[in-house]
Amino acid sequence: MIIKTKEIYKCEYCKKLYQLKRFAIQHELTCTKNPTNWRPCYGCPMMEKKETTIYYDSPMRGEIERKVDLLYCNYKKQFFYTPKTGAKGNQFDLGNEANDPMPIECDVDLNKEMAEIDK
Repeated sequence: MIIKTKEIYKCEYCKKLYQLKRFAIQHELTCTKNPTNWRPCYGCPMMEKKETTIYYDSPMRGEIERKVDLLYCNYKKQFFYTPKTGAKGNQFDLGNEANDPMPIECDVDLNKEMAEIDK
């Protein structure tokens, strides 16, 4: 029987195990239990999914139109993407519309905003 001793890497937040350090580091940047990835937008009633159209160039077929669901803030009237999406580089360029990372702090007073919506 051959027994090998090998280093393993553990996520500080969710305790997931990795054999390679680079994958553990990459995971910690996007881990949902990482407190630096928490945003006030999560669970906010002003945030919703909204369908929008994006355009991108294809070498074979020219410009392609695609419909995607993105997170939209009804208070700030703009699109946002999550920290995980930003870390992976998967955010969309919307051209003239803003598609920014979710803010770490938000100035929305939900009680006041919800009272205005109910009127």
